[in-house]
Amino acid sequence: MNLQRIILSFLLVLSSAVLWTGATPAHAVRGGGPVTDGTWGFVAKVNAGEARGCTGALVSPQWVITATSCLAAEGQPVTSGAPKTATTVTVGRTDLSGSGGRVLPVDWVHPHRDRDVVLARLALRAVGVTPVAVSATAPATGDALQVAGYGRTAQEWAPNRLHASPVVAGAVTAASFGWTGADGGDVSACQGDTGAPVFRTGGSAPQLVGLSIGAGQGGCLGAAADGPRGADAVRVDDLASWIRTVAIEPTTSFTRYEGSLTGIGGYDLDDDRDQVVAFDYEHSGKLDHLVLYRPGSQIVFIVKRNPDGTYAPVFSSTTGIGGYDLKDARDRVIAFDYTGSGKLDHLLLYRPGGETAWILEHGAGTTFRAVFHSSAGIGGYDLKSAEDQIIAYDHDHSGKLDHLLLYRPGTGMAHIIKRTGAATFTPVFASADGGIGGYNLKDARDRVIAFDYTGSGKPDHLVLYRPGGETAWILEHGAGNTFKAVFHSSTGIGGYDLKSTADQIIAYDYEQSGRLDHLLLYRPGGKTAWILKHGAGNAFTAVFHSSAGIGGYDLEMAKDRVIAFDYRSKGGQSHLFLYRPGDQITYVAGRALPPVRVVPVTVTPAVGPDSIVERYGYPADFPHAFAGTSGQTDWGTDEAEAHNFELISGNGGIIWVSCTASPENGVGVIKVFPGLLNGQTEVGEPHLGVTAVCFKVLGSGGWVKLRIPNVYEVQGDSRSPGAGHDVDATVVNVSSGTERTKRVERDESEQFGRTDITCDESHPDFPDNCQETLLELRVVG
Repeated sequence: MNLQRIILSFLLVLSSAVLWTGATPAHAVRGGGPVTDGTWGFVAKVNAGEARGCTGALVSPQWVITATSCLAAEGQPVTSGAPKTATTVTVGRTDLSGSGGRVLPVDWVHPHRDRDVVLARLALRAVGVTPVAVSATAPATGDALQVAGYGRTAQEWAPNRLHASPVVAGAVTAASFGWTGADGGDVSACQGDTGAPVFRTGGSAPQLVGLSIGAGQGGCLGAAADGPRGADAVRVDDLASWIRTVAIEPTTSFTRYEGSLTGIGGYDLDDDRDQVVAFDYEHSGKLDHLVLYRPGSQIVFIVKRNPDGTYAPVFSSTTGIGGYDLKDARDRVIAFDYTGSGKLDHLLLYRPGGETAWILEHGAGTTFRAVFHSSAGIGGYDLKSAEDQIIAYDHDHSGKLDHLLLYRPGTGMAHIIKRTGAATFTPVFASADGGIGGYNLKDARDRVIAFDYTGSGKPDHLVLYRPGGETAWILEHGAGNTFKAVFHSSTGIGGYDLKSTADQIIAYDYEQSGRLDHLLLYRPGGKTAWILKHGAGNAFTAVFHSSAGIGGYDLEMAKDRVIAFDYRSKGGQSHLFLYRPGDQITYVAGRALPPVRVVPVTVTPAVGPDSIVERYGYPADFPHAFAGTSGQTDWGTDEAEAHNFELISGNGGIIWVSCTASPENGVGVIKVFPGLLNGQTEVGEPHLGVTAVCFKVLGSGGWVKLRIPNVYEVQGDSRSPGAGHDVDATVVNVSSGTERTKRVERDESEQFGRTDITCDESHPDFPDNCQETLLELRVVG
């Protein structure tokens, strides 16, 4: 590095050091500014795998509009149907490092025939995020508009925060228009801003007029500083009819999706004892399997829906399951999050009155093993009464059903227990005869379910009700082991009277949002079904009510039962499985969808040199400065090559920095220690006496692909207890080509390869402990 460059680098360090001390970073859409939290939540971050990143806009609760070129590899077509690359959308989250809004997969796309526009359907509806309205009028030259995107800035590779800028419409054609910064502002769209919405802000709500699709990227990171500013946009104001046709939403009515008079998946449902629960058999986080069992007979099936709509057993037995015999008519089964993973992928089997409780884990193939079993109750609760009931419950407001509520209706007894170790449970709440939160549980009819009262995505409230007694309470867990009633009534709830002893209540995902934030109340034998939504305060309103069953199922028999079920494996429980034990009847109902009226389309979008799709190639010149750096500010691919390793790609969440960077809040740098390269030159920063390559974690989902040869150690970035990041390091063996991944914990070091042997087949340690090249670092969690 010559003297002039050293001086320039030093000045850049001084001028940009504030970037890493909490000051506001340089802005973009390049030249814009960061958007205040909660503003323009309709703007969406779109990721097509780890190959392409873009921006889009939510135009209805389940549909996002973006550029077709975002979803297409160069020269490849985009076809109506499931996306060819797994695509996710983050919406309602101005700061991507936050926890608001929703992160949802895309399950279907439909491109426009003539424009670089595509509609992407989310697997679940983004309820709670207000979509943007599509303007009914075209932009005109000189119109004041706004643009917002998640693209690069002048200094940031993949910003976590949405940026926006006022702009002015340029020349308008039949299908497109240009825009430039308002008042001559130095504004440009950058990589990652493809699909960035351009919208009017006058009036009561924003109105979408176009999507940014191309730009000269002047001043953007990785582009020429003196390149053209502004951007080109595709018009969408005249696509409102097309959007309405494609982006269909469910109606308020229910319809039959399938049914049978001979049971389901080989299980005949020919006995009045038969019971059904939804279960996450594949550890996918989806309750898309059904456990059907016959207590007292040892019969248990687990069935799965196939893509063609048929059901088949993935497990069947006439001798119980996982060692639990199911020989007693009192036996009951529920799904439970035993490991706190957020997945209901364990089964709790218990025998009220028999003191027996088992928890089963699904392993390889069709195997189940007991991770807990007891003949003396569980967690201090004795299970000595035939009246005992157990439900899974989110006691800690964690979003996980990893606690158990055990209660004995008619006595006032209630316990809440949590797992505190291997096969160990401890009570966090215990009441011998006083009920819970003011509800006395003194009636044998009392029942309890977990419910997402606040629409937070967490089933962390309890609904206690007394069928035939008109009583309903909803309890909120507060500090310690306190509970308070946020709703209580002795005249039913939301207009439903609860006057029948047959009444049942379940939590239900009515809005297809993945949240159990509605209540389905039904009266088997009475044909009655209501669905209630919690509104302002403690008010409930009926969004559906019927005295003729639901979705074509008549609910005429007292033995009819209903459970919520993930019928389409989307991650929510938005369908209902209705069954009549003893009569072999099964039925699936859900909200009706209008008939599909679109004709499949295949287009191959043109990807020109002005494309602003983020392809995650590591920037050649990446200016970063940390306190204590060597003075060098270009930490990109060109400098990496000069330091004898290769930077390939990433998402900006892990970046290469100087090993002399000072820790911040107890977090330092990840250090990668390579050996000699070709026996001659060291990799790293030898001019500073540092024989390591170092990386800074900027985001929880960060990853970087690279090639650092002859790695023998990777050290975590923690510099104080509890701080730092766990990462997975993937290496490849130089001789065998075998890849392996090893977890590097934040406060530990892991060893790789060897530097004291030659990689040849004659050495006894070949090939496991040979030279290895680091291929990837990825933040865990």
